[in-house]
Amino acid sequence: MKMMTQRTRSLILVFLLTFFAWTACLSQSVGMAPYVRGDWEKLVDKRGSGPLVVHFWGVSCGPCLTEMPQWGQFIAKESSRVLFVQVDDVSKDITANLVKKMRIDKASNYVVFSKFDEFLRFEIDSKWQGEIPYTVTIDKHGVQKAYAGNTNFKTLAAWFKKNI
Repeated sequence: MKMMTQRTRSLILVFLLTFFAWTACLSQSVGMAPYVRGDWEKLVDKRGSGPLVVHFWGVSCGPCLTEMPQWGQFIAKESSRVLFVQVDDVSKDITANLVKKMRIDKASNYVVFSKFDEFLRFEIDSKWQGEIPYTVTIDKHGVQKAYAGNTNFKTLAAWFKKNI
């Protein structure tokens, strides 16, 4: 194997430094709050008197990634009423990159910083087994309903109109 020239090593180093600097800037530009045990009530309190949707997703979840661009389109209208919680154990940078790419960066985004275990799930919904995508709607009266699987955005838009 040929030895790398000094120029080649320098170019690789410049590329890597540029890539990591770009990634760091991107992740700082996307607001990502930690989500830990006990935060569910805080999220629900953010609702105030209006409706709220909390969508749980993961970067390793194919169905989640498939529908995220649709969430991006949806929150263009309802961003203050939709929160996202990413549950996979991956770096904040990876999550921030996806949040930006999927255009959900205008909404509030949270990242689970501990193991997403039954204690976290139980405080949200005692019947939830951990499947994602998972969406919880909280109507204007505070009534919570949970849905596993992909979102029907027409139904969700109608739900919002009814609860505003």
